[in-house]
Amino acid sequence: MKVAHDLYAETNPAFCAYLLATFTSAYEEEKSVSPEMVLCYTALPLALSGDLEHTFNGTNKATGLLEWLQRHPEIQIELSIRINSSMDIVTEAIQYGCFAQLLTLTEEGQLQTGTKATNKAAINRLSMENQAAFKQAKLLGAWLASAGTARTTLNMMGLTV
Repeated sequence: MKVAHDLYAETNPAFCAYLLATFTSAYEEEKSVSPEMVLCYTALPLALSGDLEHTFNGTNKATGLLEWLQRHPEIQIELSIRINSSMDIVTEAIQYGCFAQLLTLTEEGQLQTGTKATNKAAINRLSMENQAAFKQAKLLGAWLASAGTARTTLNMMGLTV
């Protein structure tokens, strides 16, 4: 039996909003402040990239962004193209997340967790691949929070704004 890969389901705004809420929550747990919205544009494409899933093997919260990037320099290959290609998906996820009260956008451009929480039971019923995206979003939240400012984080990734 051939299993079809449903790209549409993985890029729908609701699914991506839940991933961003997971990322944001992990970031806030680590740093006690909310991430700047620009970081969501890097985190979501990395968490969703099936071709990078293997790079998260053997990592945990303590691994950190810099060590992860040093272990797998291939992550930075065409990273800006990956991010630019997913901008509409991330924007729609942020909009949906705010509408569904999973996320809140502050006047300072930070994304906070909203009044609604992610449904962990529903996440546990997802395919292993989709569950991995949530684990990766959580790791990225912790790593990006520990990396420093948004500018420092983007510089580590070889990106500029």
